[in-house]
Amino acid sequence: MRLSRAEIVALKSALAGVPYRRAFLFGSRTNEAAKGGDIDLLLYSEAPPFDTAHRVTSRFAREFDAKLDVLVVNPDHPTTEHTAFLATLTLEPLDDLL
Repeated sequence: MRLSRAEIVALKSALAGVPYRRAFLFGSRTNEAAKGGDIDLLLYSEAPPFDTAHRVTSRFAREFDAKLDVLVVNPDHPTTEHTAFLATLTLEPLDDLL
C-alpha cells in the first residue's frame, strides 16, 4: 500500500468524528509497483453517503494537497451496483493505520 505518513495523518484528521465501521484503500494505491494516483477510500458506514464523502474529502483537502475519492457503502444494505463494483476491487484494510 502506498500512503505516506503525511497522507495517513491527513486521513486520520479527515475521519475524526465520522461514524464508520471499516475503512479500506483501493485503486492504484494498493499497487506497490505503480506510481502516483489519487487516493481511493472505501468507508463502510450507515451515515448518509453523499454528506459523509463530502465531509471527508473537504477535511482531507484542508490538510493535504492530493486528490481523495471516497465511496461510502452501507454494510447492512449495499446496493446491487455497490456489490458488483466491490467484487472487482482489491481492498487494503486501513483499520490498523487509522
